[in-house]
Amino acid sequence: MHIQEAKRTPAWRSRVGASALAAAVLVVGGLSAVALASPSANAHDRSASEASRSLAAKVQRLEDIEDIHQLKARYFRFVDEKKHDELAALFTPHAKLVTDGITWKSPQDFAYTIRDLTGKAPSAHSGMMPEITITGPNKASGIWSMQDVLTFPAGKDAPEGHHGYGQYRETYRKVDGKWLIDSVLLTRFRMDPIPNWNPPKTAEAAPSQAAPTK
Repeated sequence: MHIQEAKRTPAWRSRVGASALAAAVLVVGGLSAVALASPSANAHDRSASEASRSLAAKVQRLEDIEDIHQLKARYFRFVDEKKHDELAALFTPHAKLVTDGITWKSPQDFAYTIRDLTGKAPSAHSGMMPEITITGPNKASGIWSMQDVLTFPAGKDAPEGHHGYGQYRETYRKVDGKWLIDSVLLTRFRMDPIPNWNPPKTAEAAPSQAAPTK
């Protein structure tokens, strides 16, 4: 028995060796496969992550540009609706404003001077063809083509009305998640005089008539 076992030993060792070698090959092969697959998987994950960040950045940029469009639309509307406190609130506290060569001390000075000069005179302001550029985190710049019509009630010594054409060059800053105007440079290219007029009074609604009872 001892001799037979001794005879089987080389064969047994050979089989064990072959099995060990096969196992080693499988292990090494598996590690190699993981090593080969891992960089590809990591590269795919990185690519997907970068694409996601790029898409998020593009969406944020479009949202910021739209918010600035809305900001400027409110600017024109508040001027025409004579909402001067709301107009002043569209600016950063230390915004720089220069219009027609006049430098204003503050947004409030600008808004209240408009209030005092124009009073209830009807006006119509509009901005077109905006070129908005996001220049950095929470910063942007813009160029707008503009037109405005301003008339005063007709009467003796009434200021002359005008139809103006020009351009706004502005910068914006996002403060606490809200875009505000940080600087304004308004340059007019042309001013056409127009006659003043008295806006028609709003007709009062006629009292409703109750339906006759039967």
